[in-house]
Parts: sequence; structure tokens; C-alpha cells
Amino acid sequence: MEHSMFDAALNQAIFSYVLMAVIASITAIIIRGIVYVLQASQKKHAPAPATPVLVAVNPEQDEGAVVAAAIAAAVYTVLGAHRLVYIGEARRGYGWTSDVRSRHRDSHTPRV
Repeated sequence: MEHSMFDAALNQAIFSYVLMAVIASITAIIIRGIVYVLQASQKKHAPAPATPVLVAVNPEQDEGAVVAAAIAAAVYTVLGAHRLVYIGEARRGYGWTSDVRSRHRDSHTPRV
């Protein structure tokens, strides 16, 4: 008994549908496995629950004094006992540095 072209096309369509369903099922199982592994790894590394913190109402501190104390502590730790004379912004340097900076800035301005 000969198979007609319609039977061959129908068999190929059914095979293609079953193959697609098998591939989709395998892909879904792989994705579910990845999600399960990621959830399990996040449960292991979950941060500890936050502990309540009590906040006392104190007068406002001078931020400059806090920064100066931190710098003094860092200097004392690195260099030993030294006296800090001045804490503040560095003064603008005069000389070749300012000349080079001005030339560099001028190179970015459009010429008229």
C-alpha cells in the first residue's frame, strides 16, 4: 500500500509537533532547575535579620571637627605622634601647573 503525499506530510507534521513538545519540556525542566539552584543559593547567603537600633537624641555635632579628628587619628596611626598644623583645602598652585591647566582648558573652547 502506497502512502500518499498527504499522509507523508501529516506524519512529518505530527513528528515535528511531538519533537517540539519534547524540546520545550526539556527546556522547561532545565529552567526550573536553574531557578531552584538560584533560590537555594540565595537562602544560604541571606542576610541576617536587621536588629533594632536605638537612636539617642544628642545635640548636632560639628562635622568639621569630626573630619579633623579622623584625619588626626589617621596621621597618628601612620606616622606616629605628630602635630597637625593646618587642615583645609590645598592652595592653588602658581607656576607651571596653573599654566598647563589653563592651556588645557583653552584647548577645549571653540575658536571664534
